[in-house]
Amino acid sequence: MTRVLGIHGVRNYKAVDTTPALGAKRLRGDWLEALGSAVPRLDLDTAYYADLLRSRRQGEGEFDDLDEAEVALVEQWALAWGVTPDGVQGRATGWLRWICGEVAQRSGESPAVVEKTVRLFFPEVTRYFDGGRSGVHERVREALLRHRPDVVVAHSLGTVVAYEVLHRLGDELDVRLLLTLGSPLALPHAVFHRLDPAPQDGFGRRPANVRRWVNVADTGDFVAVPKGALARAFPEIEQLPDISIARWWPHSVLDYLRHPSVNGAVTGH
Repeated sequence: MTRVLGIHGVRNYKAVDTTPALGAKRLRGDWLEALGSAVPRLDLDTAYYADLLRSRRQGEGEFDDLDEAEVALVEQWALAWGVTPDGVQGRATGWLRWICGEVAQRSGESPAVVEKTVRLFFPEVTRYFDGGRSGVHERVREALLRHRPDVVVAHSLGTVVAYEVLHRLGDELDVRLLLTLGSPLALPHAVFHRLDPAPQDGFGRRPANVRRWVNVADTGDFVAVPKGALARAFPEIEQLPDISIARWWPHSVLDYLRHPSVNGAVTGH
């Protein structure tokens, strides 16, 4: 039996998640369905923290303009794509669409898909770093110590959470595999330079309680940038070749989980 703990990324809050336990149960069902029969003898649990980072400014499914802190992160993300966001003026929706259009041209993807990714991702990243960290850490720490997984599968912002919490746990755990999907860990300034523990001499490091760390990214994943930088910034990572999970939404955790390379990593830990 392989014990797996899933650590989700952004935009996972649903109105039906009236308690963290119910949110975790819902996510567990989704992840089990996605992995399907490709991963036999699976004991899967999920750590849930989406309620701690959800915006109080917006209803479910709606998007507000970005605030100043969120705009600052978007600027760093744009620079990672080689786009210089000159002359930004606060919550400039037109500016954001221009940035996303420039990135879309460089990536060959739809501007609407790029903008959707930005609006989903950066508000929760901002809330995580600007006050949400301790609460999220406590939720994930509790789940890790309760489930004591052989494998940790983390997606999107969840890869940042997993990295930081596993470092804090030290020898309290023995994780055979950390599998990161669509990770922004190497994004300069917006994420990489804000990690705790901080990078040393320009490099992050594998948590001491993790025997093996494997990273997977979709070739069109707008969050997993700069392309190829993760393996350079974290030398102990095994970077699998880029994959294609979904043409129209290349950051979905469920599409990642359905991919054979992800199934193979979990079963071959």
